[in-house]
Amino acid sequence: MSSKSTRQVYGRARALGPVVLSLALVGGLALDNGGFDPTSWGWSTLFPLVVLGTALVLGRARSPNGLALTFLGLVVALAAWTWFSVAWSNDVASSVLDAERLLVYLAGVAAFLLLDRSQVARFLVGLLAAASLVGVWALSLRAFGGSGSYDVAAVSADATRRLAAPVGYSNALGLLAAIGILLALGLAVRLRQPVAAVPVLVLAPTLYFTYSRGAWLALAVGGIAAAALALPRISRRVMVAVAIVAVCASAVALVRVGGPGGSVREFSHAPPSVKADRSRRVFSLSGSSRAQYWHVAWRDFQDHPWLGSGPGSFQRQWLRLRPANLPVLDAHSLYLETLAELGPLGLGLLVALLALPAAAAAIARKQPLAAPAFGGYVAYLLHAAQDWDWELPALTLAGLGCGAALLILAEREPRLALGRRAQMAGIGAVVALALVALAALAGNQTLAAASVSLNADKPARAAREARWAKRLVPWSPEPWRLHGEALLSQGNLDGARRDFLSALRKDASDWDSWVDLALVTRGKKQERAVARARRLNPLEPIHR
Repeated sequence: MSSKSTRQVYGRARALGPVVLSLALVGGLALDNGGFDPTSWGWSTLFPLVVLGTALVLGRARSPNGLALTFLGLVVALAAWTWFSVAWSNDVASSVLDAERLLVYLAGVAAFLLLDRSQVARFLVGLLAAASLVGVWALSLRAFGGSGSYDVAAVSADATRRLAAPVGYSNALGLLAAIGILLALGLAVRLRQPVAAVPVLVLAPTLYFTYSRGAWLALAVGGIAAAALALPRISRRVMVAVAIVAVCASAVALVRVGGPGGSVREFSHAPPSVKADRSRRVFSLSGSSRAQYWHVAWRDFQDHPWLGSGPGSFQRQWLRLRPANLPVLDAHSLYLETLAELGPLGLGLLVALLALPAAAAAIARKQPLAAPAFGGYVAYLLHAAQDWDWELPALTLAGLGCGAALLILAEREPRLALGRRAQMAGIGAVVALALVALAALAGNQTLAAASVSLNADKPARAAREARWAKRLVPWSPEPWRLHGEALLSQGNLDGARRDFLSALRKDASDWDSWVDLALVTRGKKQERAVARARRLNPLEPIHR
């Protein structure tokens, strides 16, 4: 009786596990503001680690083969290089946060690669279910009202007209809908299950109401990639005809915008407003200030050509060099920002990592599920080239999930059971990562609580929480700055001044701390603080 019950429970877990893994991780992060906030990274690291640790303890884990094992090794190498880069970073606190986010990706990829080929279909169904759930949520907010957008509302006058919640960013929501559409249509066609296409009825309007040009482009290119992988060998005549059509269409588009020079000028201009002309906005070539972001990232690379300026340091470079007063955190290009922050070695690790699933797609092209997974993966790679998807774990795990599916489908030999030493080493690594994730969770939650209390005009509580954060996040100037601001709210100028000076000893390039110090000093000291703040952020006005 006991043995039969155990087999039944394990059988159900094996059947539902892949669906729950992708649905809970990607869907949960998407509903949690896309996983953008550091407070989301604790549970999203611990959840896949619990799955991985349980499989190791029960002896159910098998060693991935070939490309999959190399893929996991490259994720580890990229995470290690990111942590190592903290040593010379221009912004240590942001670098540590970037490294913590990579632990989410490492844990997620390790859990994804536990699956075998027979579980890939259910895993992709879970990704599709996550995208569909988010689409239903977004459309419900539009239909029945609710908080609609985190979306750069201070810059974009029409941000509230575009779907953004619950992911928090219109372009990100559009990409998630595009990946869902590719998976839905791919599963319906390749598995001959028309019911799999039903989520398109939700995902298509979700994509439309984001008015995201990058997401539409990702959908088109991902669809072409999936079709190219799924179709039999194409004749030379068909390839020539397609190439001629593409060249003619490109020529017409260039003529319409005034040639190459006109396209560059169009890319540098602001896009039409959604309120003014929705269709014109979708077909606009405007880069929405991306030319300026990329220029600053390239200058950052030129200033730090070998090792980079450090992970997460782009915002600091942007504030110093920006040509316009735009509040930007990231370079809006995964590859260019990686080059600027992690140097050529970091970019090389990233490119090698992302190239492996594409190679696996070529090997697994005869597998029915390879085409939809490849379409979703290519859509992510293209969109990440012109947006900040890497900073949204919900999107990155959806993309890496499609890549992991390709790696599993490309396996040609059965997996071997882990040896005793490998099993114990794996359990030790899981425990170590879990402890790091718990420590990061405690620090990030305490910092967030102090900030919330300060904004709610509760300085005593904010000061108490900031004192805890000083112990949990000793490398960051933020706990001292928040504690100083709490003391300043209570009228304790001397205590606030000491805290701001302590924050600047932690990080002399922290613009916020220099501005705070200018508030509590007078005479020459105040002038020096204001001058230093203006060098770090010339376009931000400082009111004494």
